Amino acid sequence: MTQRRAVDEDVAPPSQPGSIPLRRGRRSLDPYVLLVPLVSALTYALHGFDGTLTRDLALYTYAGQQTADGVPPYLGVLNRAGPLAHAIPAVGILIARLLGTDEVVTTRVFFLAIATAATTVVYLLGRDLLRRRTAGLVAAAVFLGWHGFIQYAADGPREKTPMVLFIVLALWAVSHRRWFTAGVFVSLATLCLQIAFFPTFTATVVAALLVSPGWRARALALVRVAAGGAVPAAVCGVWFALAGSLHQSIEAFLLINARYTTANPPLSDFATVREDALSAYGVVWVGLFVAGILLLWAQALSAAVPSVRRRDPTVLLLAALGVGSAVGLVWNLRDYDSWADLFPLLPFASVGVASVVPLLARVLPANALRAVAVIAAVAAVAVSLHWSTTTGNDELDEQRDATRAVFDQLPSDATLTSVEAPIPLVLTDRTNPTRHQMFRSGLEDYVDDTWPGGLDGFARDLVDRKPTLVALGSTTYNYWRDAISPDYVCVGSAPGWSWWADRDLAPGTIEALRGATGYQSKADCARTGAITSMR
Repeated sequence: MTQRRAVDEDVAPPSQPGSIPLRRGRRSLDPYVLLVPLVSALTYALHGFDGTLTRDLALYTYAGQQTADGVPPYLGVLNRAGPLAHAIPAVGILIARLLGTDEVVTTRVFFLAIATAATTVVYLLGRDLLRRRTAGLVAAAVFLGWHGFIQYAADGPREKTPMVLFIVLALWAVSHRRWFTAGVFVSLATLCLQIAFFPTFTATVVAALLVSPGWRARALALVRVAAGGAVPAAVCGVWFALAGSLHQSIEAFLLINARYTTANPPLSDFATVREDALSAYGVVWVGLFVAGILLLWAQALSAAVPSVRRRDPTVLLLAALGVGSAVGLVWNLRDYDSWADLFPLLPFASVGVASVVPLLARVLPANALRAVAVIAAVAAVAVSLHWSTTTGNDELDEQRDATRAVFDQLPSDATLTSVEAPIPLVLTDRTNPTRHQMFRSGLEDYVDDTWPGGLDGFARDLVDRKPTLVALGSTTYNYWRDAISPDYVCVGSAPGWSWWADRDLAPGTIEALRGATGYQSKADCARTGAITSMR
């Protein structure tokens, strides 16, 4: 029975303590390597590509457009995420321009491919770390069920999607003790979004210390991790230096976050945080998240028992993931904006749930174990497909129509300024007159400290610049409404923003704009249209 299970589950005995055993000799074809990406791509695609272009999604699309135009990250638009949050969407924009296709939809398809790759690598991570295809299948099925990840996979671009891919690639490299490669992917994940660093770097370092035999091997592993991490950072540094944006990049990536970003601890309003997570992931997957993290912590505790380590050396790597997930959660307890901040921990939780499979293998025959794993995976995929097909919307079409209706009333050289509303910039391929259009979570304080005359001075300069239209988002609506009145008057709203027009436009234009938006009263100005709660 033991020999049959080894063949069926692709298990090989460990060659040395802490190593990840790879099958020797002839490899059988792994059908799941083809099945997982096919099912994942189908699940993500069924959500549709015409979902709401929210403020944050539009911001990263606009950043991609600017980068594709040759403007370095942070010079086109100020954003506190990593530079790859600008550069990776630019790839989708460039593909669209090469093919002559729609930039928003093409970029979303590109990010769907990234999400599909992430799910596939989760399978490979679970399979190779836990030495069972069934474990990889369970890990991938659990990962596919994270509803919020499906949302961004089809409705992107969002920096957290490639961040997750790089996190999973780093953990997969760790499972094979490829320390330099792991360092490269830790760095790439961090250059997407800084919060990826804490759990991923911790898991990598702890794994290197636990599984490397002897202090010299440990030191060499850490050096390789550091060297790998330095490569992407150095490439970005050279790029920014040559582009003349090194100071702005360091400021946006590190200094603004350190000085101006205010922590938002979740325990201060835990009821809201709980409802936020349940709305994004569902009750079952929130439970799986908690269970997966707890299972990793249990593995970390069991790794302290010598007999456990001798029986199953992979427990050391699971322990490293457990420590990494704990550090990630500690960071979330310090600062938590929304459900998407849990993305760095989704691969950890998925592997944690799959770690049950080797435990079941001790008591179940191979065929029974395979049946249990397949049934669980099919059930998870069914839930994912249901969520994907029932939660999509076509609001992007409404946003396009609303934008087209307004600009049809204006000359082709009409200008637009965005304040927390990059959506119409994206849909009309226009450029904001300044890199500042986000004014929340500390960025308003940064502008107040650095712009001549502070935030009020910026508002006066906006009015003096005389754009034809100003698009106002809802986040800081009241301040900006007061700041641009009476020079600008509201002419209506769209899904996600309100339109404000220069009062000095040609006679009849204000009325034409209000007719195009369906403006009825001042109450329309405060409403920015029906927009999904998913950020």
